[in-house]
Amino acid sequence: MRTDKQFFKIFQVCPEWIYLLARQPPPGACRFESITVKELERRLDGLVVPNDANLPITVAEFQFQGDPEIYNRTIVEMAAAERAHGMRRVQGIIFFRAETLDDKPEPWCRVVQSVLIQDALDALERQDPHHPLVVVCKALSASEPDLDANAVSYYREIKQSQLPEPTKATLADVFVSWLEQRFKSKNKQEIEAMLIGELPELEETQSGKDLIAIGEKRGEKRGEKRGEKRGEKQAAVLVAEARFGKLSARAKAQINSLSASNAKTLLELLGRVSEKSVLTEWLDSHSTNK
Repeated sequence: MRTDKQFFKIFQVCPEWIYLLARQPPPGACRFESITVKELERRLDGLVVPNDANLPITVAEFQFQGDPEIYNRTIVEMAAAERAHGMRRVQGIIFFRAETLDDKPEPWCRVVQSVLIQDALDALERQDPHHPLVVVCKALSASEPDLDANAVSYYREIKQSQLPEPTKATLADVFVSWLEQRFKSKNKQEIEAMLIGELPELEETQSGKDLIAIGEKRGEKRGEKRGEKRGEKQAAVLVAEARFGKLSARAKAQINSLSASNAKTLLELLGRVSEKSVLTEWLDSHSTNK
């Protein structure tokens, strides 16, 4: 799995969480910066700079594959960051996916802190089981059966957290990205179907637009009398079955009998309801096919 880029996305919006995983005192307000390390001919993205100038800046690396030079590279990055910030104090932290990836070379292992990321997440979960970082990382750490059963609950916790909206959007994107990597046998629409109950306004989300597009294509392929398209109706059937399982022939007929405006209303409704009985009652009230 590709995880390092997603972690950088998380810490770009919540750089203070790096200290949380490293079990260091929170530095207060801080920012994520990027500098060019000429010695390595690469940009360093994992640089956290506390607003308090008395606190050290932090070079963070996430190592999920073997690299015998990771400590040496981090030392060089620390030196470059120190110079770029007027010789301000600097520290380095390497987050390892597995203990076997950390060869602890002397003397660098005494200069750079190493953290086994799963141990850090486990410790954080014991302290705060509903911390957003714990929840988003369930897409990595939970077993596949648990993740399959509870993905929508984890996603809901992220979306309903007290974080700023842009931060929640980033965490939700990372969660879905990891979800797609864990369930490689599922296509994009099947992954979205796992979370469809949490789409607040279906037509206003990319996931909803994708589902509606699928419905439109199916409607065009099957053809309609009088040249009508049934994109919204096909999408409504697709979303309803993703939410509640296979629909009866009667329910499908009721959806297909809806007016265009009612079909759009149904799509919005499906993004909010959690009980199939609500769908049944709504169709009985709005369908021309009783």
